[in-house]
Amino acid sequence: MATRLKILVIDDEADICDMTKLLLERVGHEVICACDGRVAMQLLDSQMFDLVITDMLMPNRDGLEVMADLRRKHPAVRIIATSGGGRISSDSYLQIARRAGAHALLPKPFTLKELHASLIAAMPDAAAAAPAAQPQA
Repeated sequence: MATRLKILVIDDEADICDMTKLLLERVGHEVICACDGRVAMQLLDSQMFDLVITDMLMPNRDGLEVMADLRRKHPAVRIIATSGGGRISSDSYLQIARRAGAHALLPKPFTLKELHASLIAAMPDAAAAAPAAQPQA
């Protein structure tokens, strides 16, 4: 049986949060969403998570600030950085995230297959989805 992960998704775009939550819950994970880095850090201070999926560009606290706090306060939590770009390309933001300690990168927009692959990259010791729920090629 697959490992059920407790995942925090941080994104200021409600549609992205909702879609990511739905996709992850469909394969058996517990998911909580936060609309920005400040809300996310409050959740991280009150609950334990296995994995954080964070957007890089957000109001109040951006993904790099969240990642720095995670590395300091919760070093065991795995991180997937996601970005759709901004003033520079999403790939540039994601490479910065990689250097800051992200375990996997996920450019937006993404498919279920890409989300699944990023989970496996970030959590190599845990099965990211039950075999029957794995995305089709």
